[in-house]
Parts: sequence; C-alpha cells; structure tokens
Amino acid sequence: MTESILAITGPTSGIGMGAVKALASEFDRMILLCRNLEKGDRLKHELVESNKKLEVTIIKCDLSELDSVEKASQTIINQFSHIDCLINNAGMISLTNKESVDGYELMMATNYLGPFLLTHHLLPLVMNSERKQVVIVSSGAYKFVPMKRPFFQPKQFNAITGYGRSKLGTLYLAQELHEHYSRNGLKTTAVHPGMVSTNIGKNNVSQKVGDTVFNLLNPFFVTIEEGANSVVSAVLHPDIYAGVYSHEGTVAPVKKHGGDFNMRRAFIDATLKELGLAQL
Repeated sequence: MTESILAITGPTSGIGMGAVKALASEFDRMILLCRNLEKGDRLKHELVESNKKLEVTIIKCDLSELDSVEKASQTIINQFSHIDCLINNAGMISLTNKESVDGYELMMATNYLGPFLLTHHLLPLVMNSERKQVVIVSSGAYKFVPMKRPFFQPKQFNAITGYGRSKLGTLYLAQELHEHYSRNGLKTTAVHPGMVSTNIGKNNVSQKVGDTVFNLLNPFFVTIEEGANSVVSAVLHPDIYAGVYSHEGTVAPVKKHGGDFNMRRAFIDATLKELGLAQL
C-alpha cells in the first residue's frame, strides 16, 4: 500500500488549520505549504503530538509570488512521486490597492494565479495517485461581478469586485480541471466554506471603508469549525462532490457568472498565456 499524502496551502490559520487537524488521521503524510515557516513548525508539532504515526513536511510557499510557487512545486516534485489530495485553501482579501511582486493585483495573484500555477505543476503527481483529488476553496463571492479585462492588472480597484473576480477565477479553475481530467479519474470539487471573520485587510483604510466592505461580506462569514467541515466533507467523500460546487457542504448549482463558458475559456486562455503554459 502506498503512502497516502495530502498537500494543502494556507494550513496555519483559519479554515485551513481546522481542516488539517480534522484530516490528520486520514492520511499518512501531510505537506503543509506555508508562507510563515515558524507557524508551520508549531502546527507540525501539534499535529504529530496528536497523531504519532503522521509524517508532516513543511514547504515554504508564498502564493502571491510566482517564483516562490515554482520553487515549492519543484521541491515537492523532487521529494514525492504522488499526491492523493491537493487542497488549494489559502486566500486573502485586501481593502487597498496592492500589487504582487510580479505586478499583479494582489488578490488575483494570491487567490488565483499562484494556486493555478501550483496546480499545474502538481497535477501530474495527483494523477499518479490512487485517489486523484483536488479541492479548491472558492466562494459564493464569485457571483458579485462578471470577469472583466484586463484580468490581472485592473485599471480601477474595488475590494469587493477584486475579491469576487479572484474567487470566480478559482471556480473557473475547478471547472476546467473537471472538464479536462475527470475522464482520467480526477475528482475535483469547488467549495464555498465561508470565510472566518478577522480584521485582515482593514489596515491602512478608514474605519468607515473597512466596516462597509466587511458588512457586505458578513453573509459569507462562518466559524472555523463550520468552514473546515465543508472542506473536510469534500475530502472524505470525493465521489459525492466530484465535479460540483459545494456551498457549505451542500451541493449547489452554479449561478450567474459561474456559468459563462465563453468568458471562462477566454480567462483560462489568458491565464495560460500570462504564465507561459501550454495547458493546465
């Protein structure tokens, strides 16, 4: 029997942390892709203390930086022959207009471009496993606004539309994976687990602006346990959730912009061109 391996981004806080703790007994090894290695070490210690047989590997990965994603991917490829389940969990919201080191709008870089590139590199390992599963944490915010050019460097910034488009991108990614690889056994799920309410993104903006944005997002906030349960359910029941969108654990139809095939095709093609890739 081969070693069962889970790889996850954003495991050191919020829903990601809740998910890895709940899934620790389900896998032989966890690969934690962390931006903060100190937090990763603390989480590793906690996981191993509670699960003596679990092996934990920590790999530095900042999804907002394409070079960091490249290095993390290569490290994994060099060390492992397969990954049973990849969870693209990490995400962020910024209330101010910020660029990634590569010149992209920061939310689109962190929530979409980085995970897309990581998935591209690790997909052969996923397909080389018995389980063949990818879980992508999206959001009901995909319904906020349609995708719009320029995709990765918008001319005007708005926190809500920027976040919504980055999450619409993750939904498109899940749809593409299912469309192209399900016939080869890949089970892909797009999950809306909700967001854990924190003060993230409120720095450097007025109280009024911060409160306005977070009031609009309030319906999407959940507890860590509620959000983690949605992700865990998708991981534990791949056949039930394969090829669907899950809204807090319940299979739900994709609405509005999520069903725009022509825009998805244009957006994915633009992503491949931007990242210099021939295919997903």
